Amino acid sequence: MEHAGPTPRVATALARLRELGERVTPARRAVLEVVDAADRADEHLTAEQIGARVAELEPSTHRATLYRVLTSLCDAGVLSHIHVGGNATVYHLAGHPSRTSESGSGTAAYAPGEGPAHGHAHVRCLVCGRVQDAPTDVLAVAADRLRATLGFEIDTGHVALLGTCARCTGSQPG
Repeated sequence: MEHAGPTPRVATALARLRELGERVTPARRAVLEVVDAADRADEHLTAEQIGARVAELEPSTHRATLYRVLTSLCDAGVLSHIHVGGNATVYHLAGHPSRTSESGSGTAAYAPGEGPAHGHAHVRCLVCGRVQDAPTDVLAVAADRLRATLGFEIDTGHVALLGTCARCTGSQPG
């Protein structure tokens, strides 16, 4: 399958891998392309969902290879993962801006592996399973209180808060 060159975010991630002395394999490139496309579509993909899409780009990628690639890309700092409850984990390119950045460029203001994992927190509905992005500042009061009382720094980008979404409660946000 012939595909266009990498997006700027994938190109940055590939350059980071090369800087670290890591090989850029077809499986790694395919995973980065799939996760980048999902990020741009505001999707939160599990390893299984990434694997299904990678199989379309690189049919020879074995399932065990996929899991090794996800782990190595997270270890290299070009991917980040979020635990969304139960046994589910979803992935983003590190530096993933949930929307356009403050500069309006649509690209991360920091390189993969630097700065916030994705610049937003996550919430997951316990009824329908939907995962949504939430601004990190919604947790500012809790973060400040935990820091002041326990000296504890929370990582808002690594786990999802669990609850019930507006669709499932029948309410409208705001």
